[in-house]
Amino acid sequence: MKLVRLNVKKGIVKAIIKSYSDLVFLQYILEKGDELTAYSRRKMTVGNSQEVKTIKIGLQIEKIGLTDTSLDVSGKIVYSSDQNVPLHKYHTILLKKGTGFVLKKEKIMTFQARMLRQAVESSPRVFICIYEEGYALFYSMSDYRIKKRMELRKNVSGKRFDNETKKAFFLKLSELLRVEYKKNYTAFIVAGKALDNEDLRKDYLKGMNVEYENVSYADTGLRELLSKDSINAALFKARLSVQRNLISEYVSGISRNDNRYVYGQEQIKKEINGRKPIQALVSKEYLLNNREAIERLDTVGCEIVLFDETDDSLHQLVGFGGILVKFTSI
Repeated sequence: MKLVRLNVKKGIVKAIIKSYSDLVFLQYILEKGDELTAYSRRKMTVGNSQEVKTIKIGLQIEKIGLTDTSLDVSGKIVYSSDQNVPLHKYHTILLKKGTGFVLKKEKIMTFQARMLRQAVESSPRVFICIYEEGYALFYSMSDYRIKKRMELRKNVSGKRFDNETKKAFFLKLSELLRVEYKKNYTAFIVAGKALDNEDLRKDYLKGMNVEYENVSYADTGLRELLSKDSINAALFKARLSVQRNLISEYVSGISRNDNRYVYGQEQIKKEINGRKPIQALVSKEYLLNNREAIERLDTVGCEIVLFDETDDSLHQLVGFGGILVKFTSI
């Protein structure tokens, strides 16, 4: 997301949507009663005919829905750049990649401002290595653009890849990969032939959190990965990993009767009166339906961690009522 303006005190956000993941963030920032302004298409009657025009429309938000391609925001029109569009009629603005908008809120909570900045500052950074016999290509993705970084070439002897040359190539390749791995990419993808991937995983890249993909050739490997949607799959697994590690920590703490980890609405309310909440894991449903509780946690400086990927970790959190809170020790 490109953040043009963020004024937390005045509750104003001006931004441009750069990816679908921005829409996922926005569904937890836009709320009923907010005012959203953006260019939108609307059917209008002009004389004896109807036509569809693109105009600037401002809505007071009543309903928000995330689809596979857009965030659909509906409400009554409070502003129109065209006098032929009457106010107080209902309209739906489709927010999608490339859409610019202005949002006015009564209050921007700390976690909402953090999510907006996160959408700007931490667009997924992905490293991709595609290799074959004696040849490797290195790519990186940031701001949803893929750039070639470098390549590695090493002559292969007459026995092709089944000899000492293979070992020398893998040693050099793994050395370069380990250097890149330290740069903390969101996802790290290595793609080659299945058997070679297995050798790399067992003997050269042991202990590294790498997503391995099978491709036929280095020159066409990137196209293969994109056609299989491998990059999005790797990013999805990375987000799941964060959720799973956190839920594991909290469930383990609860099972040990560690009083820092608290669940249950009433117990959490009771603990807030005596201790400072450090971090709260919340499901998307809880976040959308418990604004008062979220606002209280947010006001005292608690970090809100949203569980938005559906898997067992989210189901476990829902089983605890959709919220777990970590407090300071007594």
